[in-house]
Amino acid sequence: MNTVIESGRVRFRQLTTEDVDFVLAITSDPDWLYFIGDRGVKEPDEAKQYINTSSNSFSQQGFGLWVVESDVVEGDSRIGLCGFLHRSFLDCPDLGYAFLPHGRGQGLALEAVTLALSWAAKSGLNSQISAICRCDNTRSLHLLEKAGFTAMGKFFQRDVPAHQFFLTTIAPE
Repeated sequence: MNTVIESGRVRFRQLTTEDVDFVLAITSDPDWLYFIGDRGVKEPDEAKQYINTSSNSFSQQGFGLWVVESDVVEGDSRIGLCGFLHRSFLDCPDLGYAFLPHGRGQGLALEAVTLALSWAAKSGLNSQISAICRCDNTRSLHLLEKAGFTAMGKFFQRDVPAHQFFLTTIAPE
């Protein structure tokens, strides 16, 4: 598996068809379902489609979601997803991340978000990056503030709980 970028304890690589089990695990995790929502990924074919969509995002947008791996955890080194999403209703890339239970509570998510923002600065990505987080997701709200994001206000969509909208500005490196 090709590592794209890495820091002290985490590394990113693109999803492959060998990650079907991982995609099924993360998209069915109770925290994913509660905080992110059901994305309809319940079968291997749906996981393969999720992987293809991620791959297409890199070729079409120049960014997407990476698998986050770490060797400091017990068991599977694949601990989460982190990267940037294109949202048609936003003018800038949107930071997205999710971690499985064995990758939580160790500062690895903050390290991954920081690594993603560093990659964005080096890659000349848009100078503004957004992040959208459920208002009751206190761990992610805190993480985004630690990563330098500023809360801009509430974000509302029909039939979805209120979310906090964040922005940060990155300087090209």
